[in-house]
Amino acid sequence: MTALRAMLDRLLPRGALLLGVLTFAGYVMGLLRDRLFARTFGAGAELDAYNAAFVLPELALDVLVASGLTAPFVPVFTAAARENPDLARRFAQTVLTLAAVVMGVASLLLLVLAPATVPIVAPGFDDAQTALYLDLFRLMLITPILFAVSIALGEILVAERRFLSYALAPILYNAGIAGGTLLLHASLGIRAAAVGAVIGALLHLGIRLIGIVRARFPLRPRLDLRTPALREFLRLMIPKMVAHPIEPLTFLFFTSVATTLATGSVSAVSFARNFQSVPVSLIGASIALAAFPSLATAWAEGDRTGFTRELRRALATVGVLTILAAIGLAVVGSIAIGMLLGGGAFDDEDVRLTASILTVFALSVPFDALAHVTSRGLYATHNTLLPVLAALAGFGVTLAVTWLALTPLGVLAIPAGFAAGMAAKTGLQGLALAVRLRRAPAGATAPQ
Repeated sequence: MTALRAMLDRLLPRGALLLGVLTFAGYVMGLLRDRLFARTFGAGAELDAYNAAFVLPELALDVLVASGLTAPFVPVFTAAARENPDLARRFAQTVLTLAAVVMGVASLLLLVLAPATVPIVAPGFDDAQTALYLDLFRLMLITPILFAVSIALGEILVAERRFLSYALAPILYNAGIAGGTLLLHASLGIRAAAVGAVIGALLHLGIRLIGIVRARFPLRPRLDLRTPALREFLRLMIPKMVAHPIEPLTFLFFTSVATTLATGSVSAVSFARNFQSVPVSLIGASIALAAFPSLATAWAEGDRTGFTRELRRALATVGVLTILAAIGLAVVGSIAIGMLLGGGAFDDEDVRLTASILTVFALSVPFDALAHVTSRGLYATHNTLLPVLAALAGFGVTLAVTWLALTPLGVLAIPAGFAAGMAAKTGLQGLALAVRLRRAPAGATAPQ
């Protein structure tokens, strides 16, 4: 046991194993949710409308809140806490308040503009699907407000290395969706899943509130807009806001393309993407997140050697494990989809279509996972511009490859385009990080 612990300490940053285990539990819950969806609704018109209704609320959340938190918050908070813990707390309280206010205003605007979103998100839907999409869309606008607060709390938990409450939140979110669907679908149909999403968002927020209380972090509204930490945060946030919505924009593009193909294509892409994202989140995101506070601390202290050691360890572990995971998805993906989703309304054709999409999606797994490490490494150095440029280049490659491959490959052009774009993005981020580290003098923080 001691030898195993020592080996894990060499391979994984502190907290990575806990994050990995809870991330896996979250995907098990997500799988139960998808199985429930597949057997209850099938890959049909109702589920297509449900998946489409998520796109713009998630995009608004990503653009306005998540983009300003997931990159600059931890490095800025860590640096501020080293100098003045009280100022760091005031900075965090201000960010939390701003997140809630901004997302509340944005959700209200989307509610008013809901009909105008149809040509953007669902140009291929008929009248009945469009009406259902609008009903679900309006109901789901509650969730971004709850998530805005929860994401802000989550970044505080990460900075404090309190990963338990942070990682339990997605499990409870999926449990809420599954519970709402199971209990209410007989009376509400697909709307039960939307109600479940709201319940899940409340649970997501609730568990992180418990974690914040246990961390003895004082929760109070504050708008202290003149703190130096906030100015640094905003400086780093602006370029990140340009890049962060690229992934949801990518899947908005994929959704728009899929609605013009055979019925069920939107849902098949969504199911396959969920399987693809399991090793990415379980390995890449978990290890990158666990390493992030250490990377930020090493950079703030001018410890280039420690930074490089932590980064190399994360890259090596993620690279090896995700290559193996990609091979596994390609080999057993069809069997897994048949066993886990097949049956009921999800027939053999649905299984075949989803499995073929997943096989191509598997190509993107190592690149997608390594992108989490390289981007966190750049963020830890207080640089958000270089990841923006890499992400924009990758997005361009995704669009080009998808359009060029659409005629010969059909729906398979979607995962092919995604894999090509992720390879380009990850390669450019790795190159940028290597250059940045080379220019940073040993024993001193690199220039901002």
